[in-house]
Amino acid sequence: MNVASFGPLLLAAMVWLGFWRVNSRRRWFTTGEVIFWDVIALIVIQLIWLRWF
Repeated sequence: MNVASFGPLLLAAMVWLGFWRVNSRRRWFTTGEVIFWDVIALIVIQLIWLRWF
């Protein structure tokens, strides 16, 4: 296990932070929906990461 394996997790954390900041201002989504979309983003990031590396 190397440092590069944490890349997708860190990117997903940044996406979650972005979702949370936008949602805290606009209140478009419930907490569950923010988590759901972050999981979708994590899956997409992981698939792209696995394809490139």
